[in-house]
Amino acid sequence: MEEMPLPEDIKEKILQKVSNKALAMKAFEYISLVKKEDGTLWVKENFEDINNHALWFMVLACVNYAQRLIRGEELDGS
Repeated sequence: MEEMPLPEDIKEKILQKVSNKALAMKAFEYISLVKKEDGTLWVKENFEDINNHALWFMVLACVNYAQRLIRGEELDGS
């Protein structure tokens, strides 16, 4: 598996969706894109401080948005 940073275009689309952009920028530090051996892409989070609830939920939301964008879906209701 090859791990790489989340692409900037994906980050920009997510930032357009979320209301707390500063928290999303911090969440991006814990998110990466993984290319599996079969070529499929997967969004991975590496966040362990689940007591930091606001950041934890933003990480989860950003992972969800990124995975949807990777699959070619639109982020509706922006």
